Amino acid sequence: MTEYFDLVLDPAERGSARSYFLGKVMWHPSATTRILHVQYRANHQVSHIKLCVSSDNNNSVFVPLPMNWSELGQAVADEILLHARQKPGYGIAD
Repeated sequence: MTEYFDLVLDPAERGSARSYFLGKVMWHPSATTRILHVQYRANHQVSHIKLCVSSDNNNSVFVPLPMNWSELGQAVADEILLHARQKPGYGIAD
């Protein structure tokens, strides 16, 4: 994720989850760059992947698991495009 999509991890995040951000880490709701939230089980296997741009305060949107890399890549690309459409001027072409 970090190499193919230029997503970055929050270096302060600890525990069994990782949040992936587009470009830079921004947590503030009006300017967030969070794209994915990945939760892991104790055995380090992915338990669920939340699509952060598609989700809102009342509804969470999750990637159906299991999923192959191609399908996951498409889901991430779609989430980045949705982020770009919601945040005009972010620097991603439509």
